[in-house]
Amino acid sequence: MNEKALNDLEIACALEEIFGLPDDPDVSDDNLESDEEDVQYSTVKLQRILESLDEPHDGILAPTPDPPDSLISNISNASVENQPSPSPQPTNSDRLRRARIIQNAPSTSGTQQTLRRQPQSPVANTNSDSETDDSDGEEETWKKTMWTTDRPSPSVYDEIPMEPAIMFSSRTRPVTVFEKFFTDEVYDLIIYQTNLYAEQRKDEGWTQLDKKELKAFVGIFIIMGYNILPSIDLYWSSDPGFRVDEIAETMTVKRFKKILRNLHVNDNTQIPDKTSENYDKLYKIRPLLDLITQACQKNAKDSSSQSIDESMILFKGRSSMKQYMPLKPIKRGYKVWCRCDSKTGYLYEFYIYTGKSKTGTEEGLGSKVVKMLTEKLINKALEEYHIIITFDNFFCDYTLMKMAFMLQELYEDTENICLYL
Repeated sequence: MNEKALNDLEIACALEEIFGLPDDPDVSDDNLESDEEDVQYSTVKLQRILESLDEPHDGILAPTPDPPDSLISNISNASVENQPSPSPQPTNSDRLRRARIIQNAPSTSGTQQTLRRQPQSPVANTNSDSETDDSDGEEETWKKTMWTTDRPSPSVYDEIPMEPAIMFSSRTRPVTVFEKFFTDEVYDLIIYQTNLYAEQRKDEGWTQLDKKELKAFVGIFIIMGYNILPSIDLYWSSDPGFRVDEIAETMTVKRFKKILRNLHVNDNTQIPDKTSENYDKLYKIRPLLDLITQACQKNAKDSSSQSIDESMILFKGRSSMKQYMPLKPIKRGYKVWCRCDSKTGYLYEFYIYTGKSKTGTEEGLGSKVVKMLTEKLINKALEEYHIIITFDNFFCDYTLMKMAFMLQELYEDTENICLYL
């Protein structure tokens, strides 16, 4: 054991000389494949190096013996035949640099590490850097960025606040405010359609309904809403624990039930067929919904900042229009599309969702809702002032953005058209 010991760097250089790849980037992996003798020689040399590490010694490692001359000649002849030009041999500085990289690499206990240097090509590195830069740039373009161009001033949103069309004093009775929405047109509609339906079904003992009696009927319904009893008859009960004098002294239970049985707001004989394109699931109450929507728009001035979103009306009965929204506070009920004032929440316009169409597709539902609820605001914005509509990403799609830019091009000279998307 008088021979010179091998240190870690020399062992790493020997391994790199056996398994390393040339520095020439033009030499492919296919040209580096050797024949069976080359593989056999490499295996034998690596095995001898590992066996020398396992032999007991006093801190001195024996050098690996040189291979036979015949094996070296065969390997050199095979490499000359397979490779068109000899690859340049790495210099001592390159070997030391690679050995330092191998020496500084983290070690893994209990596993055998395979050290293989990948070919370093300046051209390949340049391409990889350029691809990385392009991908990073493309990713940044799709990230959320600050609004820098044409950013609206915060004062634009509060330019015109929501104001009632008529100011009421603190002494105004609630019924006065209620009649601003449940107008005389609504009363006339219900009276006409209820009497028409009673005549169509030839209800015996029916007397014509008038406005005074209809207002009393609506008032009874309001009292029943906050004073709930198990059945209707209990409101007229002789038991003072159930009887409600405001109801029992206003109308008899027999008359109340007869009005309730014939109550209508649309003509049943004009209902479109279910196979028709004009079929409407809300046909029986559609006139009433339209009148209430008009009243909501008349009783308040449009503010400069409004929002569109969905709302839920609690309903647990059986209906084809009932929706299930697990993430909403009201999970089951009727879904209503609403356009409201962004600050006060005042309802300007609403539309009850009746479910999927006959084709069963819901493509572009959000954009259709926005178009429907903002149709009346386009001309008003041209004539009066800025109106900014905000909504979440559920309502945003390509068709809506296309319509917005078309409006912007159509009214580019109009200062009241502001599209902040």
